[in-house]
Parts: sequence; structure tokens; C-alpha cells
Amino acid sequence: MSEQDEALFTTIVGSFPLENTPKNMAIALNDQINLGIDFPCYPQLISMTDQFLSPLSEVIPELRKENGKFILSDDFELPDTPLATEYGEFVINFLRDNPRLKRKIKGIKACLTGPFTLTSEVILEGKIAQNVKPRLFNEPRAIMVDWIVDKFASIMKEIGKHYDEMGFNIISMDEPILGLLVGKKVMFYSSEFVVDSLNKAISDISRWSSIHVCGRISPNLRDLLLKTDVNILDHEFITNKGNFDLFEKAHFEDFDKYLALGTVATQFKPKEEGTLDDYVESVEEIQKIIEKGINLYGKENLFIKPDCGFKPLKDSFEERFAYEITMKKLNNMVLAANIAK
Repeated sequence: MSEQDEALFTTIVGSFPLENTPKNMAIALNDQINLGIDFPCYPQLISMTDQFLSPLSEVIPELRKENGKFILSDDFELPDTPLATEYGEFVINFLRDNPRLKRKIKGIKACLTGPFTLTSEVILEGKIAQNVKPRLFNEPRAIMVDWIVDKFASIMKEIGKHYDEMGFNIISMDEPILGLLVGKKVMFYSSEFVVDSLNKAISDISRWSSIHVCGRISPNLRDLLLKTDVNILDHEFITNKGNFDLFEKAHFEDFDKYLALGTVATQFKPKEEGTLDDYVESVEEIQKIIEKGINLYGKENLFIKPDCGFKPLKDSFEERFAYEITMKKLNNMVLAANIAK
């Protein structure tokens, strides 16, 4: 970002509460742009882990999908080509076919899934599981084995590089498992290993790299993320207001990073006879959150976005209403950010 830019750019985390179809991909991307999102993301309509583990299971013989679970039975070779890049290709083709919409945005964003979160979903069996003591999980998982995490970091590095070459301006790694992995201590590994693994995964991203970790962030995790080469730290601040007390303006200035500030809730339960307004923050409410972020961290250091992805709303609401909630929240968020600018 050049010095004359004032930040407060708007973006999203990625997921939407829609069935995974090309039509819905187009609808969600079109709607993001027309609402005024500065950096729209490709609409993530499937699980963040299935998105990458499913295609990997088709090219890695030792990795299989069985009853919705991913099981690794032995060492494996890295894929020859990056996988799961069709989402980026969709965005590139959409903008090529819709130049009027392309002129409305400042750039595009891709959401990937980080090596720790991916390996946390891979169950080990056979010889590869020997001497792996289950902790945090009920069975041995790939996240407990350093060389497997390292290989997955290499896989995501190649995918990130491909998205970078396609022209994406922000490439974000979703790493929700880090909230559990890093508390007062780091489970399984040293802090240095976690930092090195994250740095490897984003090492071929020439523009803005980002990392999204939801939930309450521990001081230890904050310090660990600040030491990485990641450009944007992306967290929840509505569902987890304690995160406001965790950061200071100096953190972003001293480490040359931005903060992607969660300004609307993405986790909530249905209310009896609840209407749209019962679930959507007003522009004024969002303004107050943004102003709090500006006062604490500086306007120039902030991106404005929702707490997390909206896909879980599909499990709590009828799809059409879940999407209506999502769009109204994003609309109010953009209006509030524009006022703050």
C-alpha cells in the first residue's frame, strides 16, 4: 500500500451460506462488487478443508477420503502442479467478462487454508501413526508430525504462488486451529517452527499475504504472528471483544503490518420470529466499532471486514434468508467504512 492511501479498505473473510454452484459463485461475487467491497474474495461455498484435501486425496495415493474423513497411511510425494485453483480462475474469467464490474474494485482476494489447519483434519494410520501420541485429538493426526506439516506448507506455497501469478492482490491463509495450538505454550512444536512453517506457506506471495485466525487470540499467538512475514493479521473483534485489548498501534507500525478488523458478527443463533433487523448491525453500530479501531490502531493500519465467514449461517437459517442477512451486514459495513473514510 502506498503512503498516500488511507487504508480502511473493505474485504471479506471468504465464505457464503449458499449451495456450491457456478451460478451462486457468480451471484456472490457480483453482489460483493456492487455493494462496494474494495477487495472482493472468491466466494468460498465449500468447507475450507475439503476445498484442498479432497483434490489432494485424488492425486496422493497415500491420502484417502473415507466417510467424510481424510486418512494418511504413509509418506507421499508432493503434487506436480498446484491444486484447487479453479476458484481463482473463475474470478479472473468473471472480471474479464465483466469489465464494468472490474473497474469498481481496488483488487481481488483469494482465501486458502493453512498447513496447520489442513493437517489437523488428517488422521494417521499404520506405520506413520506409530509413536504418535494423541493430544488434543482422539487419534494421531498429521498436525503432530513436523515433516508432514512442512510438506503441506510446501503444497500451499505452490498454490499461493499460482494465485499470486494470476494477479490476486490479497492471498489469505485461514488458520483457525492456531487459536487452540498456541496459548501460553505452543502444542507439539516450538514457536520458531510455527513461524517458519507459516512463512514457507506465504513465501511466494509478492503482494499482500494475510492470515485469518478466529476466536480469542492469546498474547503468545499475537507475538508469534507479529514475527511472521505475513502482511495482514485478520481477527474477530465482535464475537471476541477481548481482542481489542490485545493489540496496540505500535504493533502494526513496528512490525509493518495491517489489521483486518472484524466489525460485524458472523456467529449467532436464530431468534424466535426474528426479523432481518434482529440479526444485522446498524450502520451506526458498525461506525462505533470502526471508530474504536481507528482510535486504538490508526486508520492507516486497518482493513474493515466481517468477523469470520458466513457459511455457518446456512446451518441455522433457510438459505435465502441467510444470504439476505449476509448481504445486509456487508452493505451496512461498507456504508460505515465509507463514512469513516
